[in-house]
Amino acid sequence: MFGLVVGSQPEGLAMKDVYLYLGVATLGVVIYHLGQKAISPSVNPMVLLMAVYLVAFLLALVAAPGFQTPGQAVWVRQIISWPVLVVGVGVILIEGGFLLAYRFGGSLQWSGVAVNGLAAVVLIPVAVTTFQEHLSSTRILGVLLTLAGMALMARK
Repeated sequence: MFGLVVGSQPEGLAMKDVYLYLGVATLGVVIYHLGQKAISPSVNPMVLLMAVYLVAFLLALVAAPGFQTPGQAVWVRQIISWPVLVVGVGVILIEGGFLLAYRFGGSLQWSGVAVNGLAAVVLIPVAVTTFQEHLSSTRILGVLLTLAGMALMARK
């Protein structure tokens, strides 16, 4: 799964696998937001991010051998690339943004929905133009419902 080409899908990956992995990601987001909301406001946000990523690094280090596939490039060649830099920048912006939003009173029940909904809207043109993903009328309706839901959640 490490060397995916834009628009490609690993052999043997079924939709049920995708749903399983989205479930894992959902669990991670729930744990993430609960942890972020519980962090003391007195903690330096950048020191905190270093500690959080040390924990994530150690967990990934333990798990990495289980994801190795035959013929896969050595780890060093997998991590030295522009997508890794881009994801790293995104991670710092996401982490710092949520941390500071919660520190200044952001709502646990609304913040994640707002960010993910807005990100989905921003990513639609990228998905269609860069990754040649199809935008159906059903998905457009889903985006409109998402925006309507976000507007309702933003009301106090």
